[in-house]
Amino acid sequence: MATRNKTRRVFRKGRELLRSLRSKKEPQSTEPILLTIQEQTIEVAYGNTLLACALQADIDLDHYCGGTCSCSTCRIEVIQGAENLSPSRPDEQLVLGPDAEDRGDRLACQARILGPATIRIPEFFGV
Repeated sequence: MATRNKTRRVFRKGRELLRSLRSKKEPQSTEPILLTIQEQTIEVAYGNTLLACALQADIDLDHYCGGTCSCSTCRIEVIQGAENLSPSRPDEQLVLGPDAEDRGDRLACQARILGPATIRIPEFFGV
């Protein structure tokens, strides 16, 4: 019985922690953000994925898995503004692999735009 109560307390504290983390949102900009893809500069909304931005601008970018972070066909090279993208998550790091991650590559389906950036679609991934 005591073990069950301890377990419940641990789960309750975990749920409380999750709620508090979810309630702390990043400040969002309502100003359009300039994103340069393949030498084309477009205005995009804060927080959109690079894949969504590219598709809205009619820029072809393969994404065979539909943006679920499982195929790496939407891999892009970040030329400038890597600090203006959302942090890379472990699942993205796993799909990219260490070499691509070390170069600073990202998956367009996972990287969210938080400020101005310049990216390039590698030739062998472009359509």
